[in-house]
Amino acid sequence: MSKEFKDWFTLDGRLTPPAGVTKRKVEAVRELVEKALRGNRIAAGTLQEAVTTSDASLNLAYLVNLNVLPQYDEAPRVWNQIAGVRSVSDFRPAVLYSLVGQWEDGVLGDGSPRHVAPTVPEGAPYPYSVMAGEESASEGIKKRGFKTAFTFEAFINDAIGFLRNLPNEMLQVALDTEEYEVFTALISGVGADQQLDADTNPDGTTVVANAPLSREALIAAKAQVAARTINGRPIQVTGGWKLVVPVGRKTYADFILNMSLAQIQDGSLSFVATGYNPLSDITAIESEYVTGDAWYLVPVPGATRRPVLERLQLIGHEAPELRVQNLTGSYVGGGTVSPFEGDFDTDSAEFRIRLIGNGTLWTPDAVVWSDGSGT
Repeated sequence: MSKEFKDWFTLDGRLTPPAGVTKRKVEAVRELVEKALRGNRIAAGTLQEAVTTSDASLNLAYLVNLNVLPQYDEAPRVWNQIAGVRSVSDFRPAVLYSLVGQWEDGVLGDGSPRHVAPTVPEGAPYPYSVMAGEESASEGIKKRGFKTAFTFEAFINDAIGFLRNLPNEMLQVALDTEEYEVFTALISGVGADQQLDADTNPDGTTVVANAPLSREALIAAKAQVAARTINGRPIQVTGGWKLVVPVGRKTYADFILNMSLAQIQDGSLSFVATGYNPLSDITAIESEYVTGDAWYLVPVPGATRRPVLERLQLIGHEAPELRVQNLTGSYVGGGTVSPFEGDFDTDSAEFRIRLIGNGTLWTPDAVVWSDGSGT
């Protein structure tokens, strides 16, 4: 584990060991696994025997969680370049709350706009504001997961392959799920109102509606976001943007983003702005969920006062969880049968992976997108 924990056995409270799992047993299983992965056949045989005749299988599943969770935290992601994270307490639709003043602009005579605390004259009562909630267009967080099964014979024949591949596969599925949730929320959350409109830029260049990716289209897109309002206030982006393009289009996107303005001519008058680039606050990323000629311009997390795009996660269940099925029956005369010995009906063992989360687009109007058709 690359991250340091004060209590490695619970990862500082993030994992709760089930019955039959102890620190001593997990340490013993870890030692056997490490030796087996280094080619120690005696350790591999001992591990196979242990997981098919004792509760070592439960400790092995716990060990996988111990190793996957820190890797999961530190794994590189694309979605976190366009979305923040918000923890929620249940599965109900997520709600974004904010204070809303019940006074009108300048109601007390000082000319203050509604979003500013008004002046309170001597002896006058304080005006009210209330916490107002706005439901997300998403369905709140979702529970996702799947099961995978293997036979008793398969584990005996290839225990090392199982031990080597399961943690990595589990991690990849979790990361792929996150990418899907966030980019699906972005793509499904915008519509015609957020599409690039026909426009004329300050230098006189024209942009058609749904224009293909170009410098002129991006300049117009930024201006169109600034012209939109939420609760009567303009959308101000101060921390930069991400340009989301299909896989394979980032090279072209970087090419047009890194051009600098050299000269503007108007008749005999010439203006030179050496090295100026109005798109220097945009960086491009690729996503497999953006296809064709489409592109999306999204503020980076924290670039706007109101959150734009976020991934929701359930408090206490932020990371993927691996469980092992334990419906194996009992030995004649008593004694627990290991899950790796196989279930009662088919001699198969099952692992179940659970992931809880979802993406949500709080502020569609902060996004501009185009299908690239030019129509």
